Amino acid sequence: MPVYEFACNACKSKVSIFVRSFNSPVDPVCDRCSSTDLRRLISKVAILRPPADANALNKQALFDGVDYNDPRSIAQWTRNLHSQLGDEIGPEMDETLERFERGEGSADDFLPPEHDHGSDFGGGDDD
Repeated sequence: MPVYEFACNACKSKVSIFVRSFNSPVDPVCDRCSSTDLRRLISKVAILRPPADANALNKQALFDGVDYNDPRSIAQWTRNLHSQLGDEIGPEMDETLERFERGEGSADDFLPPEHDHGSDFGGGDDD
């Protein structure tokens, strides 16, 4: 059974409509304000695939070319890693990556507060 999603133009709420089949007529009505002035939204889809084997990744190639001083490079690397692992980027991470793609932020944004910010990724003398 498909689920169609709409946005109400009157009250801006999101409306989900369950239908019996793809051929069934859909006459959406807003649950909140009863308006029939709705616009169709593109629904999120999931593609099922087996999880990536992290051990099979070429780790050297994964880190080649990453400039830890350039937020855009960090954002590109992060999106690439998530893509290779078949992992979904959550809304908070996506918001952070969008900031990085605008050139805002630094690698330190990904480190826990107790991390020694004087050392680089993986290259410090932390014991």
